Amino acid sequence: MVSEGSLTGTTVALQGQTISLGRAHDSTIVLDDDYASSRHARIYPDRDGQWIVEDLGSTNGTYLDRTRLTTPTPIPLGAPIRIGKTVIELRK
Repeated sequence: MVSEGSLTGTTVALQGQTISLGRAHDSTIVLDDDYASSRHARIYPDRDGQWIVEDLGSTNGTYLDRTRLTTPTPIPLGAPIRIGKTVIELRK
């Protein structure tokens, strides 16, 4: 669920597929944000069913609860993922 930014209120059902985030028009969630890269980040499930967020080499970074990501990282429920002005949270 997008909780901040121009897409506030947008929800995407997580059904085992990879969610791409960025300015590119073919992203799952298209970010209209000068601080987002074309292919900024992705969220995907690992083998244990945990969701992972990975920065894809973006210029301005992807943050999980104020920490800039340097490696693929598991996402706790409700923890904010920030890309530019957009904040995304995983919810049940």
